[in-house]
This record gives sequence, C-alpha cells and structure tokens, in this order.
Amino acid sequence: MPRRSFRCAALLAWRNLTQSRLRLISSVAGTAFAVTLMFLENGFRDALLNSMTAVIRHLDGELVIISKRLYTLGVPMPFPARRLDLAAGFASVERVSPFYVETRRARFRASKDELPHRIRVLAYRPRDEVLSLADARDSMSSWSGPETALADARSKPGVYGPIVRGSITELNNKRIRVVGNFSLGADFQIDGTLIMSEDNFLHYFPDRRGHGSEDLAIDIGVVRLVPGASIGQAKDQLAALMPEDVEVLTRDQFVAKEQTFWDRVMPVGVVFNIGVVMGLVVGLAICYQVLYADVADHLPEFAMLKAVGHGNSWLMLVVVLEGAFLAVLGFVVGLSVSEGVFILVRDSTGLPMRLSEQACLIVLGLTIAMCVLSALMAARQLTRADPATLFR
Repeated sequence: MPRRSFRCAALLAWRNLTQSRLRLISSVAGTAFAVTLMFLENGFRDALLNSMTAVIRHLDGELVIISKRLYTLGVPMPFPARRLDLAAGFASVERVSPFYVETRRARFRASKDELPHRIRVLAYRPRDEVLSLADARDSMSSWSGPETALADARSKPGVYGPIVRGSITELNNKRIRVVGNFSLGADFQIDGTLIMSEDNFLHYFPDRRGHGSEDLAIDIGVVRLVPGASIGQAKDQLAALMPEDVEVLTRDQFVAKEQTFWDRVMPVGVVFNIGVVMGLVVGLAICYQVLYADVADHLPEFAMLKAVGHGNSWLMLVVVLEGAFLAVLGFVVGLSVSEGVFILVRDSTGLPMRLSEQACLIVLGLTIAMCVLSALMAARQLTRADPATLFR
C-alpha cells in the first residue's frame, strides 16, 4: 500500500475518532476502564506472587533444604535439624543454618487493651545473617538478647497498631520487647512479621526443642556455598545424600514452587487470571459498541469513498486505525489511573503493588488486540456501503 494512501487512512481515522468531543471522551473512558481493570487484576496477581515469596527471596543462601511434605511456606512442615549435619561436611558448603517459620500458633498482642492477633515469626541465629535484610544485620546485637524481637514496620497498623521500638508487648502470653524495625511487608495470608533469635523462638515455642539440638524441629535449612562453587553440582550432591523425607532446591526453584502453588493450585491466582480475561471481554464489548456506532454514523461517507475508487480493504484499514488510536489513548489514561490506584492500595494494605514494565507491555498488547479485533468486527458493515444508494 502506498505511503500516502496509508497517511490518508490514518488522518481520516483520527478525524472520525475526534469529530465529537463528547463521544471521544466516553470512548476513551470506556477503554481506560477496561485497561484499569486488567492492570488491577494483573497487579493483584503479581502482588500475591511477590508477597508470598518475599521471605524466600530474602534468604541469604544458594540452596535450601525443606521437607518433602512442604507445599507452601504458609503451612510449615518441620523436619529434624540433624539433617543439616549431612550437608555441613561438603567442601563446597560454607555454612548451613536452621531457619524457623511459625504462622499458625503465634499470637501477638500489641497492648493490654488489644486482642491477640495471628502474626508470622521468623527466627535464626543472628550471627548467621540468614536474611538479607540490612536492618536485621545492623541491629544484630540488640535482638540477640532474651525476650526481644524486631517488628516489621510495614505490618498493618489497623491490625496491630504501631509497633515501634521500645514497645513492651506479648507473644503467646509471654512478655516480649520490640527493639527495632525492619521492612518486609504483608501478604495475602499474613498481616505482620516478627524476627527473633533461635533461642527466643524456642522460648516462645518450646515444643520445637525435641530431645536435643539435633532433634530441633526446623522449617528450612539455608545453605550458603563457598564462592565459585557450582550451584547445580552442589545441589545434586546434597540431594543424593539426603534422606527421603527432605529435598534440596535452589532458592529460585523454591520461589517457583511457592508461586506455582498460589498461582495454579489455590483458587486465588485463578480468580485474578479470570479477572484479566473479564477485563478484556468488557473492553472488547465497549470498543465494539463505540466503533460500530461510529461506522454506522459515517456509512454514507464510506459509500462515497467507495464510489471514488477506494476498496473495502482500505475502508477497513481506516476503522482498524481508529481502533488503534482508541487503544493508545485508552491505555495512557488507564495507565495513569492504575498508577494512582496502585499507590493507594500499597499505602493502605502494604501489598507490593507495582507497575512493572512487563505488565505494561502485556496490558498494552491486550488493549491493542482488543481494539483492533473490535474494529474488524465493526468494519464488517462496510461491505453494505453501496455507492448506488447515493444517487437514488
């Protein structure tokens, strides 16, 4: 197609779209609504996956040892600490550290006037620096003492109230003092988090002690390899040595395992995916109504263009370009609205709602496909534009 012919089609499409300011505003608003809906559903899904794996991604180790019964970190499946002794003797292993996660039995009371609420407790030996959180590393000496803990500054204040440094609170009906804060964030299952030492953890959850240090019930063995060691080779060697009740994964594999559970097994991820599809369907219906009405209003003009020699393919190009312009305008407005909504949700809930580059590209592609498909459906009536009717 000649470049001039394409420019003429683009100019005519733009004129048709912007001829009525009121129709333009309503058309862009309808498309932006669908874009915002897709952004929100995709954003909640990403927030779900990122928040549920935040603890795993902060583990400072290349490999992890977990129970084979573990299907999600939200439901810990402890195993004996003596399993870690088998990994400690490898030349490629620099350090193996026990890591504790308690999400079901921890009850935190911010003050005597408050009711106890469920909270997540993470624990390890402070000197091992198992979590790559700068605040936890810098204040290691302060939370190594008895009955002390760090509190997540991004815990939901509506649930626990402000948990500030120096607060004297209760965990499982025992006194605990908050000596500092760190930043991790809530997720779809947990509203707040505490970090404490292994000794303190065993004080608040004595049933984890077993019959000795080798029988401590731990949740994750975090394995740090010596610099330059092959992660794949070390993983295979450890996996071959471990008993059948545990498995060895890389940290990335552990993240993928957790994300797969929440995205495919639990209905939450499926609901968000359906929401994206519903946003696409809603947008398809809105765009079709807009473009169909526009083509119907200009049917005599399209018939005139046929009379002067333009074929159906060129006329359909005009409508498709009109749909493409509508997609770009609706996407820009929807993106701006979504950014404001994401900030509001992030500030009020603590969920990691972010507009990633990948999400923007996905929604942009869906928006263009949605509007172009609507345009093709609406342009079918151009075949009925008969130039002969102009001279009757």
